[in-house]
Amino acid sequence: MNKRKLLYSLLFLFVFVTAFGIYASFQKTITRADAYQALVVQKESVAIYEKALHNKGTKVKGYLVKGNAYINYVSFNTDWWRIPIGNSFGYVSKKETKIEETGAPRPEQVSSTFHGDAILTEEKTPIYSSISTSSKKIGQFDAHIQIEVINQNENWSKVNLGGLVGYVQKEDLQIDNGIPVLMYHNLFREEENHKFKDTFVTITPEFFESQMKWLRDNGYHTISLEDLQKYVEKKKALPDKSFVITFDDGFVSTRQYAYPILKKYSFKAENFIITSRTPDQSQPFVPDQLTTQALSMQDMEKMKDVFSFGAHTHALHNRKDAHTSGLLTQLPYDEVVADLKLNRKELPTPSSYFAYPYGNLNETGIRAVRDAGFKLAFTTQEGRVFPGDNPLILDRKGVYPNMDMEDFKNIFATSN
Repeated sequence: MNKRKLLYSLLFLFVFVTAFGIYASFQKTITRADAYQALVVQKESVAIYEKALHNKGTKVKGYLVKGNAYINYVSFNTDWWRIPIGNSFGYVSKKETKIEETGAPRPEQVSSTFHGDAILTEEKTPIYSSISTSSKKIGQFDAHIQIEVINQNENWSKVNLGGLVGYVQKEDLQIDNGIPVLMYHNLFREEENHKFKDTFVTITPEFFESQMKWLRDNGYHTISLEDLQKYVEKKKALPDKSFVITFDDGFVSTRQYAYPILKKYSFKAENFIITSRTPDQSQPFVPDQLTTQALSMQDMEKMKDVFSFGAHTHALHNRKDAHTSGLLTQLPYDEVVADLKLNRKELPTPSSYFAYPYGNLNETGIRAVRDAGFKLAFTTQEGRVFPGDNPLILDRKGVYPNMDMEDFKNIFATSN
């Protein structure tokens, strides 16, 4: 009897151990199925850089913080991970992070980019895991970073960090009001302007200087079209009070008046050149010969510390009358693209930037501009430039002789 009980006991124990082993194995399989790889930081916080560089001066866009599992990352090279931050990407050092398996609940994730409102952070801005400042902090944006957000309510906006949904307080953000791109053409003093008093593209050097002085005195600073391109592509945030200066047609008056004034106030500008009119040697300044007074290659070489030189067609800046569109919209695609490629080639340095003659454009012209290799193209349509704009149809703010200083200041009002 005792032997039989012992046998039953051993059999029960065997069945129990076997069943427990199967259960444990099953649970382990479930755990492995639920586990996933994630990027984690090994310090309290790790900087997210704008570029995959550790050089002094490389911009910091924000920070990852310890205790989070970031689920959207790729290996950029042997030293850096690339992760989404806001509406673009940033880079974190592999030396300060690691990939590990985690069994924590998989968080809600988002796509690499949002398509929401363009926002600038005013200061270093914490990113929370939910709509509460007492919730877990998943990271931080640095000050003056441009991001895109999806508005949740009147107090919070939704953002993307490392593939995680995060929330930032709207009081830490400001609306991106866009970049004004000023458009000028010609400068003449009143006493020398005999033939072009009625043209809407001519202002006095004195008025121009008063504008530049006001901008300098009020903390505005010019940016390059390279920076504007990155801004439009949502790859770069621009500082407050940024703006662009452009001149169309490459008149000698920009050498005579605009160049010394811009240099005086430490501003840069873009001059869009009609290369078929460009002489090799400098010409004397003769105000009554506006249409034949073009900058020479010599002029452009001497002015390159202030001006960059973009394209304005080689020989298509013509039309039959004021009521007719320019040749860029009248000729076949092949002729237009050939002219634009020649225009780029004939500039002192091939440019990626173009201005439409008279602001005239159509689908054929836009396609030709793109296929000729231009990255940004400007119209004469009134407006500012914003992230995500069509880069080949960018607005500008024209400065005209019927304006006064109040009109000019209103160009920079944040409500515009």
